[in-house]
Amino acid sequence: MFSYPEWSRDEGRRMEHQLEAISSGHMSKEELFDFIESFPALLWRIDIVGNRIEYLNNHSVRGLGRKSGLLLQNIEFRDQTVVSEDLALLEQFMTSVKNGETAATIFRIKTQDNEIVWIKVTGVACRRNPRYYLGFMLDVTDTSEIVQSISEQDAEFMAMIEMVDNPVVLVKPQDKTIIASNAAARDVFLCKPDELSRMVFSDLYHPSMENHISRIYEALIFEKKWEGRLIFQRKRGSTFSGDAVMRHLFCKGMRLFRVSVHNIAMNDGRPEAPLTDAMPSSMPEERQYKQFSDALVKQIGGMSDMALILRTILDHQGPGCRFDAILYSDIYIKKKKVVVYTAGEAFAAMEQGQDFSYEGTIAENIDRFKLDYLIVDDTFASIKAIDWALFIPNGIRSYFAMPFYERKVMRTVLIFCSRKRNVFTPRDANAYAVHYKAFLQGLANWRKAMRSGKKKAAGRS
Repeated sequence: MFSYPEWSRDEGRRMEHQLEAISSGHMSKEELFDFIESFPALLWRIDIVGNRIEYLNNHSVRGLGRKSGLLLQNIEFRDQTVVSEDLALLEQFMTSVKNGETAATIFRIKTQDNEIVWIKVTGVACRRNPRYYLGFMLDVTDTSEIVQSISEQDAEFMAMIEMVDNPVVLVKPQDKTIIASNAAARDVFLCKPDELSRMVFSDLYHPSMENHISRIYEALIFEKKWEGRLIFQRKRGSTFSGDAVMRHLFCKGMRLFRVSVHNIAMNDGRPEAPLTDAMPSSMPEERQYKQFSDALVKQIGGMSDMALILRTILDHQGPGCRFDAILYSDIYIKKKKVVVYTAGEAFAAMEQGQDFSYEGTIAENIDRFKLDYLIVDDTFASIKAIDWALFIPNGIRSYFAMPFYERKVMRTVLIFCSRKRNVFTPRDANAYAVHYKAFLQGLANWRKAMRSGKKKAAGRS
């Protein structure tokens, strides 16, 4: 029988009242207890404040037996048992537990018999007492096989397009819905992975193309292929043009239009460099933002140490801004490298001026798709090499990156980082502009000092 071995008496009485309320409906207390005991999952409750876990039944996960709960308690046991590629998923879940956030994830463990078992963990904060977090751990190996078989066709569609670097979408001819897209397409249209799948193709091209598109569809039916330049639009209204190749093909008995875009160019008059001397006129409370910007410029003054410049900005955040760390990426496209300087506890172990390959960086992504800026909601969902090499290992979950240009060449990316996911949104982009003038002043000081240092070193040699 279920009991409350270490709950307070008040909590026990509260539970009794809840059970009585349930029993007044269709389920008795005894039936609820039987359900808890019979449910094929390990039920648990965590005291977030006390960092303590209680198990509410005696269920054990296949292959783990009485050690099942150690997956949530012991980091070493977790490292030894969970398939290494899935560790981040469970770590992410445990972070959500500590923050009291509703969460769920699936990961694999390897048993002593070398059997792979799929496990799902789900949890939610207790509504009556947020100090407690309730959840369960369930063996879903059989279910995973079903899901895998259902997903095989979708996987084939994605395999057709994910290996190419340029944006590609697959369109269903009957209703023009988008049934698949690659990462490059999601980047250029500024969409999250699930957003493009809820759109139709007309959401992606400019309305002025409508009549032209109708003729293209007709050509695709009879000619199987169309090539030409189209004007596309992003989710927030900015437009760009690109060379499009559209093909009519069949896959697994399904007719598809494959749309591939190359040679992207901005059409909306985007400036070559972001605003540096004044705040955008559309920014709310413009005077407050300008006052802050001017004060931060004075704070930077003649600073020429990049780590100190970044630390100053981190310690003096603009109204409405919230970031845990800041990173400056010095871009050398011809040398195919970026040099990184940081401030914030997350990057405390990093050396200043560390080199990274330009390939797979934020700068490459921004330059390739001519983005005004880049927001990553969740680094764990990223496929960019720099996210896994730099941000994820240092606990960064989301970031906002702003590029700066010199003579039409990207030389600088300033990145505001957070340890939480989904911190930055497009509507916040203007708010972060209050830091740019001060940063660019510090950047100029730093570069001048670097040039002076090189000259002195050359003179001594």
